[in-house]
Amino acid sequence: MASRPKKVVITITAAAVVLLAAVIVLLLAVPQYLLIRDADTGMIRGIRRCPPGYTFAVEFIHSVNLTPVIDTFHAEDGYIQADSSLFYSYGAGMPTELNPGERFSFTEDGGMLISGMSYTYDKLSYIVGTVYDHYLIFPDTGERINLRELCGRNARVELILFGGR
Repeated sequence: MASRPKKVVITITAAAVVLLAAVIVLLLAVPQYLLIRDADTGMIRGIRRCPPGYTFAVEFIHSVNLTPVIDTFHAEDGYIQADSSLFYSYGAGMPTELNPGERFSFTEDGGMLISGMSYTYDKLSYIVGTVYDHYLIFPDTGERINLRELCGRNARVELILFGGR
């Protein structure tokens, strides 16, 4: 009788290893998505496939200097990586110094571009404007999602990557 429980333990252990390996393979095969989520209710307002390296941007009118800001990001290892920030006027909350590796340049239309950013986020949080819209932009398709229309004025919105980690 002593040998029988050992066989059961070995069989259960082997089954657990096979199951764990299958779960890991499935998790690696799961595509990654960008979720637009209401931060207060947790309700998913939108979803978009967002494979590693995929670029997207958030555009809004700055509440103090009343000029456009376009922040560009990409999906990286299950996290959101900041790439650049384009703005047209200095004001409260706008960068005044560069971090190591960042570059400052002017665009043809007079914008100020900070590129080479290396900030990594679990999620991005926004309070959607009351007067001005926030747009989620997908440069590869030109699609612009109006977050105020999708989520409502003053909505607390989170952009989160799901899957693929």
